[in-house]
Amino acid sequence: MSDTAKIKNDQTTSDDTAFGDKEVKDEISTSNTSDGTVRSVRRALDILNLFTEENLILTVRDTTNSTGLPKTTVLRLLQTLEHAGLLWSLETGGYTPGPALLHWARIANESWQLPPDFREVLAELSEVARETVNVYVRKGLRRVCIAQVPGPQSLRHVVRVGDELPLWAGASAKILLAQAPKSTLEAVAQESPSNAAKLETLNLWCEQVRERGWATSHAERDDGVSAVAVPIKSRDGRVVAALAISGPSSRFAEEKVEFFIAELNKATDELRRRASEGRIVGTSLFPQPRKGETA
Repeated sequence: MSDTAKIKNDQTTSDDTAFGDKEVKDEISTSNTSDGTVRSVRRALDILNLFTEENLILTVRDTTNSTGLPKTTVLRLLQTLEHAGLLWSLETGGYTPGPALLHWARIANESWQLPPDFREVLAELSEVARETVNVYVRKGLRRVCIAQVPGPQSLRHVVRVGDELPLWAGASAKILLAQAPKSTLEAVAQESPSNAAKLETLNLWCEQVRERGWATSHAERDDGVSAVAVPIKSRDGRVVAALAISGPSSRFAEEKVEFFIAELNKATDELRRRASEGRIVGTSLFPQPRKGETA
């Protein structure tokens, strides 16, 4: 009997079972993790996160080895994801991302489009600076690129929209952490290669951003790449995003950095002006604080 058949005939219950109303209720009531998430859902998402542009096919063995989960649990999760269209089983026995993800991707792409007036300001900034322009928002202990206009020069720095990057390096990261509480800075420091030793540096960066209103980085994450960033603030003064110019370090001499800072500030002024005129709406992509949260 195949592994799949065994699973279909398996009548035992566990906190990994996700079939039927009773099992789902049991899963939600008994398998919540300490951070309030549901264990089986997180495990399913962990499987999807195993896919990369270089790794488009997963086998049961690959998944079991990568997740450390029992084979029976992996098979249940794979079947559930396949049933939902999030995975597609191949004749070779492996799994690849399923067609439902294409549908979700189209919806996400539409949802993450900034208003036309916002995008126009970004395009104008890239044209004047002749470098790549990015907008980042904070997501937990990471930053996410939500918009980009690639620079016009053949040698340029490009980050894909949707990419998640660390908060322990980069000009945009410094902007996004400037108003963060101590607990967040401590957590970011632990995520960095330097661990807790990074905390002093993070505190210094945040202090500099609060004093200057801008941040720079040179080869902090990628060799030969520099960036300059300023905050995009809400009407109540919260930093909701970082607007950045990035490119090869060879084109970021001191006088050029000063020029970039001036152009970035002009761009944020223009965004504020257009927003005050009602020309920029729908910026719900920018994170809103939860109740009792300051940053």
